[in-house]
Amino acid sequence: MAGGSVAASDPINPAEPWPSAGRAWYAIVIIALVSMMSNIDRGIINLLVEPIKRDLALSDTSVSLLVGFAFSFFYMLSGLPMARVADSRSRKVILTTGLAIWSIATALCGLAQTFWQLFAARGLVGAGESVKGPCSMSMIADLVPRERLPRAFAIYQLGITAGMSGSMIIGGLLLAMLANMPPLNLPGGIVIKDWHMVFMLCGIPGLLLALLMALTIREPARRGRKHKGSVPIRDVARFLRINWRIYVPLLLSIAIASIETYGLLVWRPAFYERTYGWGPAMIGPILGVVMLIATPIGLALGTALAEFFIRRKRDDAMLRVCFISHALSVPLAVAMPLMPSPWLALAMGMLAAIAAAMSAPGQNSAIQIITPNEMRGQISAVYLFTISVIGGGFGPTAIALITDNVFQDEAMLRYAMASFAAIVGPIGVLLIWLAMKPYAAAVRALES
Repeated sequence: MAGGSVAASDPINPAEPWPSAGRAWYAIVIIALVSMMSNIDRGIINLLVEPIKRDLALSDTSVSLLVGFAFSFFYMLSGLPMARVADSRSRKVILTTGLAIWSIATALCGLAQTFWQLFAARGLVGAGESVKGPCSMSMIADLVPRERLPRAFAIYQLGITAGMSGSMIIGGLLLAMLANMPPLNLPGGIVIKDWHMVFMLCGIPGLLLALLMALTIREPARRGRKHKGSVPIRDVARFLRINWRIYVPLLLSIAIASIETYGLLVWRPAFYERTYGWGPAMIGPILGVVMLIATPIGLALGTALAEFFIRRKRDDAMLRVCFISHALSVPLAVAMPLMPSPWLALAMGMLAAIAAAMSAPGQNSAIQIITPNEMRGQISAVYLFTISVIGGGFGPTAIALITDNVFQDEAMLRYAMASFAAIVGPIGVLLIWLAMKPYAAAVRALES
């Protein structure tokens, strides 16, 4: 594959042995648990939209800024600088430190009394979580051989989904347990209500996991490196420019899919409450269980399909799975909010989640396969920027703007969600299709 100056010298430690299977898969499971905690701490606010909106007297658009923009803006500011550090320093240390920071910040959300206090705490969560993706994905790519990457990233993605669903289940159960909790009046005029307490309780487990990771995980050896230390940004930019036919449509498709995913995900609890009358204490655990069932099915199907295409010598195996996944999920996502009953909406949403989850093993593997080792952290940061900053930042606000300004009625949220999915979904499918041919050519070049 065409590349920048990083391709000029011989690899450093080309014969470095792989870690034992037990050590490698244990590390991958721990990394998946870290990803689970990040998505619990990030996503718990989705279930708390209505009580936050009520107690802080906010509009849908203001709430969407807390959910999306506050997190994503500080994620963006911290992400690329820390990714450059991760490409040359201990990824384990950086990831463990980030986990501790975002766990403390989640607990601080439980002290917020105003929009701006909660905005600042959410920003700190975003800054801490910005190190998770680049460090995790780079470490996984150095723990197992290429043919095992779809399985490894399926486990990693399962952690992400367990966190998303866990935030719904845990949040719903905690809200139900704390439903009769009287407000706690603390010094300084701080009033703690049930949703404050949910944030506080969700911040604690991450600190224990950070300790476990610090004590039991080793930094994996970096494989196939051609340079010591950090690669200059100009070399990374040159590599992306030379290979733009792969990265531009691929990253744009991921951004489009993420805008759709995060937008629908954030407003789904509010949709069930406004459309069918199911409150967060009820719908949270139900949505969480649906995701816990659907995602492993989708990941297993996606992994099996990717390995099938690999055995058939399909050079575009990873992106072929992504194309199939997106093409199946878009019509299901459009139909879900239009269902006449909550149970039919859940069934349609479950099928959409299965289809969408199929893409994760191939998508994550594709980025790592075609990216040089010394650039993985930085290009993974760009990749995750499209997911967390563009998707997480714009998705929730886009649907809120449609609801507030087009339909001008919060009860019409279901039509805003369906319209949004119908507009952005097909664009993502087209972009994945455009990336398939140049990606296959890059894989052939690597193998030759």
